[in-house]
Amino acid sequence: MKKFQFKLDTVMDYKQQVLENRLVEHGAAVAQTRAQEAVYNDVQNRRTEYENEYRQKKAVGLNILELQLYQDCLEALHREENREQERLRQLQRIEEEKRSRVIESRTETATLEKLRDIKHKEYLKELQKDEERFIDDLTAARRFMANA
Repeated sequence: MKKFQFKLDTVMDYKQQVLENRLVEHGAAVAQTRAQEAVYNDVQNRRTEYENEYRQKKAVGLNILELQLYQDCLEALHREENREQERLRQLQRIEEEKRSRVIESRTETATLEKLRDIKHKEYLKELQKDEERFIDDLTAARRFMANA
């Protein structure tokens, strides 16, 4: 009997390559998200430190110009924080999309692997049946030759 060949091996190889590419893309998206989280946390920390400094100076007393400067800076930090937070949300959405694509590819690959296993088991059963038939034919031929 001929050697086992899975007719969808090329498809399975292609799906495996797609999965590997999607894993790389997901890894890059995760890295971008983590980097953006660091940027966002940095902006939050700067704003918090600046607010604390503002409260301390306000308790001591500030002139109008200094007060306006602190308020303008706080507004700018707040806008920057909002921009970085929105960017983080966008990157998280992209990461989630990439993750779902990885899951989809893993499912497709797993399905093909299961199908390949089923076909291989069928092949092995057929191979065993052929061997049994050969042994039966050999036994029958020996009996026939012994009786003749």
